[in-house]
Amino acid sequence: MFNSYNPQYFIKFLVFIGVLGLSGCNPIESAKSPTPTISLTSSSSGIKEQKLNTSTLTIGILSKPSYYQELTAYLRSEFGNKVQIVIDGDESISYEEARKRMINKEWDIAFTLSPILSVAAKNNDYHFAARMFPNNPPYYQATLFTKSTSSIQSLNDLKSTNTIALGDFNSASSFYVPAYDLFGKSLRVDMGHRGKDIKDLVKTGKADVGAAAYEAVTNDKDLKIIHLSKQIPGANVYLSPKLSESDRQIITKVLFNAPDNIRKQANYGGGEESDYSQLIKISQRTEEILRCANFQQNPVNFYCSDSSQNQKSNNSNNTSEILGRINGWSRQNNEIESFKLSGKDNTVYQIIVPRKILNQISGASNPIALQGKEVKIINIAPQKAQGGMFELKITEPNQLNILEDIPKSSIQSNYQVKQVDDGDTITVTDVSNQEIRVRFACIDTAETPKSDAEKNSDNPADKNQFLWGNQAKERLESIIKIGDQVKLNIVDTDRYGRKVAEVRLEDGTFIQQILVKEGLAMVYRQYLKNCASAGIVQQAEAEAKQQRLNIWADSQFTAPWDWRSQKKSSNKS
Repeated sequence: MFNSYNPQYFIKFLVFIGVLGLSGCNPIESAKSPTPTISLTSSSSGIKEQKLNTSTLTIGILSKPSYYQELTAYLRSEFGNKVQIVIDGDESISYEEARKRMINKEWDIAFTLSPILSVAAKNNDYHFAARMFPNNPPYYQATLFTKSTSSIQSLNDLKSTNTIALGDFNSASSFYVPAYDLFGKSLRVDMGHRGKDIKDLVKTGKADVGAAAYEAVTNDKDLKIIHLSKQIPGANVYLSPKLSESDRQIITKVLFNAPDNIRKQANYGGGEESDYSQLIKISQRTEEILRCANFQQNPVNFYCSDSSQNQKSNNSNNTSEILGRINGWSRQNNEIESFKLSGKDNTVYQIIVPRKILNQISGASNPIALQGKEVKIINIAPQKAQGGMFELKITEPNQLNILEDIPKSSIQSNYQVKQVDDGDTITVTDVSNQEIRVRFACIDTAETPKSDAEKNSDNPADKNQFLWGNQAKERLESIIKIGDQVKLNIVDTDRYGRKVAEVRLEDGTFIQQILVKEGLAMVYRQYLKNCASAGIVQQAEAEAKQQRLNIWADSQFTAPWDWRSQKKSSNKS
């Protein structure tokens, strides 16, 4: 679940920990349930007759979609054709992206997988529904380990010349708890690795020490455990606050009345909600360490020095929009965070943010994650504070906006449209008249029939898919005509050799945004990391969902990636 890491991206990818708790992404690192709090004995037939107020249910996941296919089919059978059910996410989704989707209330049923996301759900008013991995122990532990032949016997033997292999900042067992346990140490850090890769780095001698879940290491004879952490609670399943109370009750009952094999495959069951209070206390200490540690330079000090920097402020104005860069953080108390902002107007401000509000700001995954970020403050008049500094007191999440880093890409003009292939694919020619097939970045539209067999298919799912696929193609043909000039922001090349690109007209009109906003395309979140304009299409989709436009009003519609997956499975059988 962790991607390779470059220390310079520390700030960008750190996930909010303060009150979010700590993560554990491995099923081993999850909770065992005590006595179920919801009865499993009532029959589902009674539930089936109850109607949901919502017309769409999005199941948010961080593991393989195949684990939830049977659950999805079961929910469709229970709620009937009037409710559209969509699986959103997979094993590649980052914790920060999952957190954003819960902040935006995009997930109706959130299988959080990790305690950090469970608490993130709680912080955004989600409601507890079930425990994840109920047959596993209720707590797990992180461990620091070495090669079995290593001379390192304990934490006391670690020196600043030793290298430790860690996971991503978002992992409890391979980063966050180890950072807590390493307080006072200086070590060389190699981080951002998956659990198996961390073990391999230690076994091959590329790292002296590694961090992982205890269960992942305990039976490996080539490794030696030198330290065990305090206990970490597991993760839960949560329901969105956007759902009505009656819908949440119905969905919870239906989930628990699912057959045993479905609940087992989706990794949930009965039990009480995990207690994260002790975890939060640990996290507060770890935050203090991370506030001072510089992961851009080795060795990394897992402690704070006494030195601090004071900044002086200049004059200010009452502008409704203030741009600047975050370059300092401190905690006023357990409820309030304070940041230093170097404004574009050469004024230094102090931003005051209640922690509860910070938890609801997309991109503000942790106070540390904001360091070095460009931000925009809106609708706040600076107030003169003691010491001459101007304060900006945040009272609403939308007043503090983190400006996204736009990845570099190849923006080029002078491409001429030769053909519209389907709703998200076109063929263009460049200045040398060479043909290039272009797959739209950021989005996915329904498929169009590619053969006579598909055109003549009587399968309802096929007919529905092709209906919306043809509508998306027709709309695209109305936006761009053969011979039109377009601008391509090429971000990738797919496995079919097509250029993956954002496509804009000469006047800057973003074609993907139009299709999504009109409910004729879906945000393709599996590949959203390659989309420089991710925020634009996500906002467009939110609007289309709210207005129930086109595919969002069709409960029979199947997401194109799910349709392709089902088609592939049926062809194999």
